[in-house]
Amino acid sequence: MRFPVLVRASLLCITLFSQAALSADGGPNATATTADNASAAAKAVEETKNETAPEVITFPLPEPEGAPIAEPVPIAVPMKPSRIALLLPLKSATFGRAADAVREGFLAASQVPGAEPTIPIEIYDSDEGSKNLLPIYNQILADNAKIVVGPMTRSEVTAIAGSGMITTPTLALNLPEGDSMALPALFYSLNLSQEAEARQLANIAFTRGLRRAAIVIGPATLSKRMQAAFAAEWLHLGGTTTLEYVYKAEAKSLAGFRTALKAQQVDVVFIATDATIARKIRPYIRATLPTYATSQVFRSRNDAALNLDLKGLHFVDMPWLITPDHAAVMVYPQPKKSLTAELQRFYALGIDAYRLAQLLIQSDIPPMETIDGVSGRVTLTSGHWFTRELLQATFDHTGAVIPQLP
Repeated sequence: MRFPVLVRASLLCITLFSQAALSADGGPNATATTADNASAAAKAVEETKNETAPEVITFPLPEPEGAPIAEPVPIAVPMKPSRIALLLPLKSATFGRAADAVREGFLAASQVPGAEPTIPIEIYDSDEGSKNLLPIYNQILADNAKIVVGPMTRSEVTAIAGSGMITTPTLALNLPEGDSMALPALFYSLNLSQEAEARQLANIAFTRGLRRAAIVIGPATLSKRMQAAFAAEWLHLGGTTTLEYVYKAEAKSLAGFRTALKAQQVDVVFIATDATIARKIRPYIRATLPTYATSQVFRSRNDAALNLDLKGLHFVDMPWLITPDHAAVMVYPQPKKSLTAELQRFYALGIDAYRLAQLLIQSDIPPMETIDGVSGRVTLTSGHWFTRELLQATFDHTGAVIPQLP
């Protein structure tokens, strides 16, 4: 075997010095032998200087050329179990109560016999109003969410829809800001849009042969959004808006509104306000003139005084509030604590959100058939929007709310 030069020299030196040591113990010739051996060792070291550079031995030894390189073995990280992620602004000062009502309705639906979740539900706080939303959403995806239900505010929905992060079905509980935003694949919306209710009312009124509309507008931003939605749909259908009245509490202004209704030959009025303004404007509209409003005017079946003041007013609202004794509604438990009509609607939204989440989990293709939900008849439109068709109702002479057919 051929050793490297440096190794050979070392071995020779060791051998010679060993022999010298032995000779030193061997008698009179020890001194001469030692000198000879030392001279030979020195000569061997000198010879190594004239040879080529020594081979360098490194550890671990290199693989032979052409040998396959072994891939590193990854360390197995256990995948978290699949889950339904419910993303809500639970700590928000503005939306916290509504978010809690959605959470209660969602969990209540999961506890109905036969509807138990096949995978666990985990609740995340969206930290509404902060810059943490997208990191929270990213963490949800990392936690192996099968579906995300939420977020809930318009700004949150807009941020998620435009993030480019959506890789799992996400059911938002509001609309994104702006009407022209294209929604990405796997992103859906179920919401309590008052604009959608206004459009439904425009279709109801037009179907009944009404054509000349007056719209009452309040000071709130929501009122203006309802007015715009009704007017756009009304004009699209072929109706005309002959009068738009901005509500003022002064008697002179209200009397002028009543006079204008007659002069403009209005045959339908849409009140784009809440119950407070609707109650004040109702006496200035003749009882025989068809008048419509969204669910904003309905507070409770038990509010006899308000309901009586709104006698004859037509509106739309969800089965959860209009027909609470219906078998399909009674399947689901009522809230554990007393809620206003507004919060009851969010509770019902949570129930239907759970039902839709189960359907989206079961199939990559969203269901196209209509679902009889407690928040309305739910239908998927345009591939991304779950629209709700509400029940038509009216206030009668007893102040009770009864279903009203077209």
